[in-house]
Amino acid sequence: MVKVLFVLGSGGHTTRALILSEQLNYDKCYIVPWESEISKKRINGKYYSVLSPRFRAKDNKIMTVFRTLFLFMHSLFLLIMIRPDVLISTGSGITFPPFLIAKFLGIKTIFIESPSRVYEPSIAGKMLLGKTTLWISSWNELAKKNKEIVYGGLIV
Repeated sequence: MVKVLFVLGSGGHTTRALILSEQLNYDKCYIVPWESEISKKRINGKYYSVLSPRFRAKDNKIMTVFRTLFLFMHSLFLLIMIRPDVLISTGSGITFPPFLIAKFLGIKTIFIESPSRVYEPSIAGKMLLGKTTLWISSWNELAKKNKEIVYGGLIV
């Protein structure tokens, strides 16, 4: 059976990914930010908590760099341990490191941009252009701007 690893964030990104995951009949697990208790409660399945690289007001930029490096190492460990066939993300602050590691390991990746992004990709979306197996937009207007973006209609 195909093993799918969802990279979740919090809020709307997580809601969209969970709705999508419920529609898929595959072996599923999730990566979630360790601080997102609400996301963990909503998951119906196995999940792995990771440290979010997101800058916090009380931190200096050096801490953000260390958290990002730690997330890269943790992502490598998780991807080797889990051995997913595909990673899926609807965009979040923790998406970039696991997706880059997945590309390095030859794991397929699918990035699904937020439907609110009609004309310009999100920050995560911009960072992942050209680095995913499939990059999907809900809007044809956005897909027309870059040959690597696939128009998929409203997903979820």
